[in-house]
Amino acid sequence: MESTRDTRARQESDEALAAQYEISFDGRRYAFRQHHYDVFRDALHYAVAEHAKAGFLRDDAFQPSWVAAYHPTDEDEGMMRMHGIAYIEGHFLYGGYRYGQLCDAIAFAADHPNL
Repeated sequence: MESTRDTRARQESDEALAAQYEISFDGRRYAFRQHHYDVFRDALHYAVAEHAKAGFLRDDAFQPSWVAAYHPTDEDEGMMRMHGIAYIEGHFLYGGYRYGQLCDAIAFAADHPNL
């Protein structure tokens, strides 16, 4: 199991790389220009490749933004347990489907119990 200190160091390292390559994080997804990613390494790979292209122009208006990762509240977790919904890597999971919003997962779970 990864220690809290190791996780924090990796996050700080990711945040520094993100700023260098014009990637932002909104607490759920990573963005490089108009592209969005669920996984930081995917965003970084694309951004590094774009930066390496001849004639690449940096976005002078880019402002680094790195929001703390979203985590369900205690109340949310209670609702999730009631409906059998899991939360993994920024997504709510129920019945083999992935949802970006808890309310959508709950609505489906309420109409389709025991999946």
